[in-house]
Amino acid sequence: MIRAGFWRRHLLATGLVVGMAVVGYGAQLHAQATLPAAVAVVVDYQRILRDAKAAQAIRTQIDARRKALQDQFAKEEKRLFDADKELAKQRGVLSPEAFAEKRKAFEEDVVRVQRQAQQRRRQLDQVATIALGEVRNAMVEIVGELAEQRKFNIVLPSSAVLLFSPSIDLTDEVMTQLDKRLPTVKVPEKPPEPAKKN
Repeated sequence: MIRAGFWRRHLLATGLVVGMAVVGYGAQLHAQATLPAAVAVVVDYQRILRDAKAAQAIRTQIDARRKALQDQFAKEEKRLFDADKELAKQRGVLSPEAFAEKRKAFEEDVVRVQRQAQQRRRQLDQVATIALGEVRNAMVEIVGELAEQRKFNIVLPSSAVLLFSPSIDLTDEVMTQLDKRLPTVKVPEKPPEPAKKN
């Protein structure tokens, strides 16, 4: 889920590159006269965002938080279950009005717990995305530096390329540099507060 939007953006960019290559023949001749020759490499972004040390550190932190969250809400579910059973026992001894009031309070408690669980899960997804963004930014920076050094001017995700020579696959090199530059990432406790509108 974290990477879905990321891949959509990269595939869109790939589509734009391919789309620009099918313009009219006259435009191609003009482009050849004014633009440098294409020098392409491929990078397996998906593998890097899965296997880099920083990505693994993020996954470990998120998994631990998700487990703690599940444990917390398992306790809340048991509390609600016990409260529901106790309420059922009181049905015969309470007046209809008193029972209805207690039932309403119980149902509000259930809704509150459900909302809290949804909010915490959403926040967990948000901080995971923020942390993974650090890895992605560092990776893009490294690829940019390699482009300056090696003089390539097109970088394609390997998943979007049908066939390519292993000699133009920079995945291992990018991963090695990324692991040195960013061996870990601290996942933030909470997502940033949304900016207030004036």
